[in-house]
Amino acid sequence: MKISATIPCLCLAFLFVIPMGCGTVRSVGKNPSGKNLRALQGLPNYTADGFVNLSDAPPRRIYGSNNLANNRNGILSKLRPLRMLKGKPDTVRPRNIIPIVKTDLLSLKSDKPTVVWFGHSCFLIKTKTANILFDPELSSFAGPFSGPVNAFEGADAYTPEDMPPIDVLIVSHDHYDHLDYNTIKKLKKKVKRVVVPMGVGSHFTYWGYDKAKIQELNWGESININPQLNITAMPAHHRSGRTFKGNKTLWASYVIEVDGFKLFYSGDTGYSSHFKTIGEHFGPFDLAMMECGQYNNNWWQNHMFPQQTVQAAADLKATMILPVHWGKFAEAYHRWNESIKTMLPVADNLKIPVTIPKIGEAYTVGDPPLQTNWWNVD
Repeated sequence: MKISATIPCLCLAFLFVIPMGCGTVRSVGKNPSGKNLRALQGLPNYTADGFVNLSDAPPRRIYGSNNLANNRNGILSKLRPLRMLKGKPDTVRPRNIIPIVKTDLLSLKSDKPTVVWFGHSCFLIKTKTANILFDPELSSFAGPFSGPVNAFEGADAYTPEDMPPIDVLIVSHDHYDHLDYNTIKKLKKKVKRVVVPMGVGSHFTYWGYDKAKIQELNWGESININPQLNITAMPAHHRSGRTFKGNKTLWASYVIEVDGFKLFYSGDTGYSSHFKTIGEHFGPFDLAMMECGQYNNNWWQNHMFPQQTVQAAADLKATMILPVHWGKFAEAYHRWNESIKTMLPVADNLKIPVTIPKIGEAYTVGDPPLQTNWWNVD
């Protein structure tokens, strides 16, 4: 197994660390300050160290022994912004071009909510009354700069220019692979409203978005976009931050009630009891977009293993899973398609269907699952 060299990337990273930490690079964004920070400090889930999870950690569980990083616990594993620079095996990326479907998003119509996934955790939900874009990352790289985490070949087929007018832009948290500056900048004229967890609005105002368009939500808070669309922010077990100062903004999952359907987006999260709580309060769900990829035993608290993804969907009472957080970037050490191959037999055992569309392939809620085995391109 070949391991890529890391010294050139490390040199580049350290040349970038000082200006990134000082906030002089615009893509880094800006954490809350002044009266905005003081308002956050009065929230029950904000402490002297920033936002905290509902519990200290999900239940500890180790899956398998083939995670290369299990024994890579050096100083770089402690520095989250640099963790992506460590060498990874070749199998974290597909050998062949990712197959995609090029859908005309402007003419796409359906009487039921229709999801178009763009790779990783960026996807569009088109309803009868709204276009909803989640976790905008339509660049060819994830991070403050290109190089360490580049998209798989073919997986960056969609760009901000392909997007229709966006009635609601929803962000789960402010990590670079979920909130991309270049995408946000290019979408600015198309976006009518922004819904984000507490504190994340500071990045948008820093990047020139009208503050009146931005709605920040704490866990349990809702916003009614129109009579057919209600969005509720709910807990996730994760973290936040675009510099070494982490957790100064909140992270969230979302319940989307639209046109008589209930949808769920997990955001990035470890497995914990919050899924069962959400399922008991809001379930059953017609479709759950669930994190399924970029897991590792070193960060088990904040990312689910594929087996946990399926159990979380069962806790939610979801009748269909659409896996996200995979298929575009390699941020962990497992084989690029391992998460899908692992989750499918588990989902079959629990009798939960899984739809796995190609990037750009439209899936309409209520339709049979899409499973053309395209992820076996390598």
